[in-house]
Amino acid sequence: MHKKIFEPVLSTLDGEQASYFTNIANKLEEDPRAQQAPNLVFLMLKDTAPFLPNYLPPGEFINELLAFIKTHQRELSKLIYSREFIEDPSAIRKISSKFVGRVLEIILEKYDDGEVGEEQQSVHTVSWPYNDVDFPYRDEDE
Repeated sequence: MHKKIFEPVLSTLDGEQASYFTNIANKLEEDPRAQQAPNLVFLMLKDTAPFLPNYLPPGEFINELLAFIKTHQRELSKLIYSREFIEDPSAIRKISSKFVGRVLEIILEKYDDGEVGEEQQSVHTVSWPYNDVDFPYRDEDE
């Protein structure tokens, strides 16, 4: 049931990434650890999937996601019941950006250790913190 929180995002992902995150969502539905806070799990997946590459094995990704949720559960629960989140759901990004950073950190460590090969690499862009901001050197003539 909570997977429905995440499903709208799947249509925005490319084929390989959609397949990867569909697999993760299906595994999360069956994982008893995710049932402790399924709304938070799928809300976090919804907010972060478009910004994450699919280099981590699904099991490792799930372990990281669930550990993150466990660590930040109180903060996330407080936020999702706040007026701020109700008026602006993107307010979750102040927390979800930490998870994106963690996953990217793990991937870079794996790359440095030779675990992510050239054949796995592709170009991903991340707008931090997920929205358009004026670059300090923006050309005003553009």
